[in-house]
Amino acid sequence: MKLTKSWLEDYLDIEENIANLCNDLTMAGLEVDEVATLTSDHLIDIDLTPNRADCLSVMGIARELNCINNKYNLKKIKKEIDLEPTCENINLQLKVIDKEICPRFAFMTLRNISEAKKTPENVARKLQDIGIGLVHPIVDILNYINIDLGQPMHAYDLDKISNEISIRLSKKDEEFVALDGKRYKLNKGNIIICDNNQIISLAGIIGAEHCAVSSSTKNILIESAFFPPKLIANKARALKLQTESSQRFERGVDYNLPKIALKALSNIISSNQICYFSEIGMFESREFLPKAKEVNISFKKIRQVLGFEIDDAEIENILISLGGDFDREKNKIINPSFRYDLEIHADYVEEVARLYGYDNIPIVSEKIDLKPDAKFLSNIISRQVKDYLYKNNFSECINYSFTNDDPEESFDWKNDSFTEHKRISNFMSIEQNKLRSNISSSLIKNIEHNFNVNPKESYRFFEISTVFGKKEENILTCVLSGKKNEENWDAEQRKFDKYDMTTIIEDLSRLFGLKKNDFSYKISSITKSKKDYIILSVCLDDLTKKIKNNQPESYENYSKFPYIRRDLSFFIDHTVSYEKISKLVEEINVHSLKKILLFDLYDGKGVPEGKKSLGIGFIFQDENKTLTHEEADKNIERILSELKNHFDIELRK
Repeated sequence: MKLTKSWLEDYLDIEENIANLCNDLTMAGLEVDEVATLTSDHLIDIDLTPNRADCLSVMGIARELNCINNKYNLKKIKKEIDLEPTCENINLQLKVIDKEICPRFAFMTLRNISEAKKTPENVARKLQDIGIGLVHPIVDILNYINIDLGQPMHAYDLDKISNEISIRLSKKDEEFVALDGKRYKLNKGNIIICDNNQIISLAGIIGAEHCAVSSSTKNILIESAFFPPKLIANKARALKLQTESSQRFERGVDYNLPKIALKALSNIISSNQICYFSEIGMFESREFLPKAKEVNISFKKIRQVLGFEIDDAEIENILISLGGDFDREKNKIINPSFRYDLEIHADYVEEVARLYGYDNIPIVSEKIDLKPDAKFLSNIISRQVKDYLYKNNFSECINYSFTNDDPEESFDWKNDSFTEHKRISNFMSIEQNKLRSNISSSLIKNIEHNFNVNPKESYRFFEISTVFGKKEENILTCVLSGKKNEENWDAEQRKFDKYDMTTIIEDLSRLFGLKKNDFSYKISSITKSKKDYIILSVCLDDLTKKIKNNQPESYENYSKFPYIRRDLSFFIDHTVSYEKISKLVEEINVHSLKKILLFDLYDGKGVPEGKKSLGIGFIFQDENKTLTHEEADKNIERILSELKNHFDIELRK
C-alpha cells in the first residue's frame, strides 16, 4: 500500500517527522518497507498483513494512526453531501442469479463527458506521486477514490452495453477479453457480470475490453458493489492476475462503502464540472451481507493473557477507538463493518496489546520452580558417539526420513532385503513416498552430490536417525569412500576398508567400557558408479540397553591409616581351588580385611601326596583408626579356624 504523507494529512494533524511517523506505523504492525523523498513530500510504502484489508486505503491508515496514538488527531472533514442529480439514471434491469454472490450493487450514470475535460489537478498529482498513471478523468477519479476510501468501482461505456445486466457464476471454459488485452478462459465459479450479449466484467477483478472507457466515451455507467471475500479469494491468482480491485475484494471491503464512494464521486464531478451525474441506484439483499460479530469482553482475561496490569478504563478506550459498538453494561463489543479480522475474544486481546504499545508492555521475569529430570541416556550416548566421530574427521549429515522406490532403498540397516515399507498416503513428491528402512543409501547420495560439486579424494559421512524396518530403531550409520590419507610423501596411500570400520567399533567399545560383541552392528561394502563405499551401521537402541543394564561403578575414599599384612602358607587338598578359598574368606566377613591375594602355588617335592602348597596374603586396614597387631592376629585366627573346618588345611612350618 503506497501513499504520501500529504495525503494522510488530508485526514490527520501530523506533527511528527517522517521517521517517527514510520516508526509508529511499524510498531503498530503496519510495517513500513520503504520511504522515498519527493519534491515536497514523502512516499510511504507499507507492507500489510492479509488480515488488514481495512488499511488498504488512506482513510484506513489514518484511522489506524488515530487509534495508535492520540497525537494523531483526526481532522473534522466536511462530509460528502447528497447533491441534486443533474441527469437521469439508467433504467437498469439487474438480475442477480444468486443473491449471495452480490448482496449490494450500487450504480450511477454519467453523461455528456467532454473530451476536453482533464483529471482534476489534486487527483492527478496524488495518483502520480504513488506511481499510478493517468488514463481518463473518470477512471482516474475512480482510482483516486479506491486508494482514498478503499472501495473499488468500475466504469463501463454505457453506449456499448445494454441496460439488462445479470450477475452470476461462470460456467467452465467461458471466455472474455479483459482490459489488459488478454483472453481469459474461466473456471466454474467466478462471479461475472454480463449484459444481453456477453461478459462485461469479471466481478471484483477486471472489466472487459469491448466496453472499456476511452477518450471518445460520452456516457458511463459506474458500478460500486460489494462481493463476499470468500467468492473472490484466489480467483485472480488462478488466472495469474492481480489488480487493485482484486487485492481489496479478496481480503474484504467494507460493505457500507459502495454508496459512500458514489457520493464522493458525485462531489468531485460537481466541484470540477466534469459532466452530468444521476442519482444513486441500489439493489441489495441485506440478509446476505456480512453479519457483525458480537464478542463478550473479559477485562480480567485480557490482563491474564497479556501478563500485566492495565486499567479497565484504558482497555475500554482502546476498544472504543477500534470503531466498533461497545456496551459498557454488558461488556460486549460488535466489530465495525471494516474489520473482518475481529471475530473472537483473542482478536481483541491482540488489539489491546498492539494499541497499548508492545514497547510499553513491562518485562517481567518468570519465576518457574522446576527441577530438571535426569538426563536422557540415549541422548548422552548419541552425543558421545558424535564427539568421537567429529574428532575422527567425520561430517554429520541430516537427511529426510522419506525416500523413494529406488532398488537401493529395499534393504534394512543390516543390509538384509526389506520391502515392507511404511507408505505415506499424502506424499508431496514421488521422491518422498515412504519411510526409509536404512540410512546408508542417503549417505551415499550425499557423497555423490558432494563429489559432483566439489570432488575430494576421501569422504567420511555419518548420520544418527530413526529407521523404519520391521520396527523403529535408532541407528548410527557411517560411510567411508576414497583414500584414507590425504596425499603426502610420508603417508601410505590406501583406500578405506572394512578394518577401518572395525577400528571404530573397537574405539566405541573402549569408550563405553564394553566388548565388541556387546554391539549390534553390521559392516558391509558396496560398489556404485565405480566407487567403493564401506558401511558401518550400529543399533544405538541395543547399545543404550546394554549400558543401562551394566552395574555402575562406585568409588570409595581410601583410608589414611596404615595397613597390616599377614602371609600364610599351608597345604590343602589338590581339588580345592583358590576361588573357593577366597569365597569362604569373603563370607566370614572380616570388617577390616581389605584384600586377599595368592602369591605362591607349589606342587612338588616336599608336598604330601594329593596336596598342594598355597601362599596367601591377607591385608587388614581400618578406615577410622590405626589397626593394632593384636586385632590383626585375632582376625587371622578366625580365618584359620574357618579354613580348617571347611578344607582341613595344614599350616606349613
